[in-house]
Amino acid sequence: MSTENTSQCKDCDMSFPLREVPIMGTLRRTWDQCVMCGITRRNNMHPTVQGDSRIITCGSNLCKAAIPGTPQPQPSRPATHNVPRTVTDLSALTRQRFKRFNHGATSTLQTQTLLQHERGGGEPGEVIVMIAWQVRIKKALASEFGQGAKGWAASVLLQDVKAQLTEQVSMEWQQRKGAPLLSEHVSIRWAGNKMPVPNSLSLTVGEFYEVHSSSDNSAIYVENVPSAWKALAAMHKRKGGFMALELYIDSESWAESVDEDIASSMIGSKKRSVADPAALSAAKRPRTLHSTLNQSTMRLRSEFRPSALSGPAAVVNRTRITLKRIDCIVDPRTGDMQFESSEISLRGRLRNDPLSSGAMKNVYDFLSDNGQSYVVKRFYRLTEDSENTAPNTLPFTVDEHLVQIQAEAMRIGLGQWFMNAFFQHARDRNVTAIDFNIAFTDAFLAEEIESPSPASGIPQITAESPGITWLVEPKRSTSVEHFSYTLVHKSRKSDLRSSTIYAFAHFVWGHSNQHLYCPHNPSNKCGTTLLSYNTN
Repeated sequence: MSTENTSQCKDCDMSFPLREVPIMGTLRRTWDQCVMCGITRRNNMHPTVQGDSRIITCGSNLCKAAIPGTPQPQPSRPATHNVPRTVTDLSALTRQRFKRFNHGATSTLQTQTLLQHERGGGEPGEVIVMIAWQVRIKKALASEFGQGAKGWAASVLLQDVKAQLTEQVSMEWQQRKGAPLLSEHVSIRWAGNKMPVPNSLSLTVGEFYEVHSSSDNSAIYVENVPSAWKALAAMHKRKGGFMALELYIDSESWAESVDEDIASSMIGSKKRSVADPAALSAAKRPRTLHSTLNQSTMRLRSEFRPSALSGPAAVVNRTRITLKRIDCIVDPRTGDMQFESSEISLRGRLRNDPLSSGAMKNVYDFLSDNGQSYVVKRFYRLTEDSENTAPNTLPFTVDEHLVQIQAEAMRIGLGQWFMNAFFQHARDRNVTAIDFNIAFTDAFLAEEIESPSPASGIPQITAESPGITWLVEPKRSTSVEHFSYTLVHKSRKSDLRSSTIYAFAHFVWGHSNQHLYCPHNPSNKCGTTLLSYNTN
């Protein structure tokens, strides 16, 4: 190394004070140069010998690959990932990794439907009882109407299960028979056409299973499983239970409730042969005005189903209220009635929006603190010619509403008074062919105190302005069976329960000295509880 202390470059005449060795342009020209990219370095150049020639490159893959006759190198995986060096690039890469792709739905099932399948119509964590069902008409199983199995929560009423299964079977039934199948034409039985334990059809699914799985009844009902369901029964027996049930269809009562032509074609099809001239003439007769009117008066049920909407499920809002109970006391001898205020107070949460609505009243769901479920009712209009109002408004005074709601409670109390007199009259006459397991709904009045609820439609409660009075009933199944309709009194069924209610309606007419009659008698809970009782 030269010790010459010069700081000026002889090539460019620039001064470099810190350099001990001058950079000479002539020396740089002697360095090797890459024949591809032209870069010049003193060291670390890569010579390549091809025949008699020597090719100098910088050593990069591109330059070495550009030498004529050199095989193309295979791409190799880098030793390290291409990790972003900045926060912006790193966050963008993270968002890309967790990006939610907008794929189309692979199923038509919505959230509510999936929850129904998972929870069986109950709350999360409830015991699920598997119910397998088949359809029976008279003595034979009707496989053409299908069969199925589904899990139901233990808290679901058995009548609600029957209503949903009937609605499912009714689709195929209507296609084959020409008219829908109603819940009142169907009864629940165990496999093998075995009748359930008396008065057990009004229980919940869990209670119904518990009654029939006792040590005395298990071998008759629960363990009697058809061969088609044995594998499914073994799978669910240890989980929550398994029941093999049948939907028994009373085809004769159904035929009597629809058009006469449909009834004759159903009941008489097995009695008439195709060669019968009377049958051929009846089949070929033209449609008359009478038959058209009969078809127009058939009790058809709408098959409309609203489409399931995607999105979040609805949130139910409730308000805590306090109710003061008011009982309707009926004199057992004369039937005179009066209202007595009770010291019992009900506290709980009332749903702000109506659970359902009728022609004159709204129905709200009420959960008391003691665990009992009720429905509370109030009028939203007092006359049929008045217009419908918003659900949580009161278009009349509290006193006007009190008069009508008291009259509603009095009709229920009076109906039970007539029912007791009817049963006593049957005992005095030694009549045994009567269903004594019929009663009116256990209803009472309840006045809102302390603070009003949004469902009441009143702004405040004061000494001069009392709270609204509700008609309170225990919450029961939504499945309703009609024994008669307004201005339609024809007897459609001949079973013991129906015959008892028809006889009771005539008894009211006579026992009231021809002042009252019953034009409308719907019931639920297997026909043991009359929900409403109209008197005129």
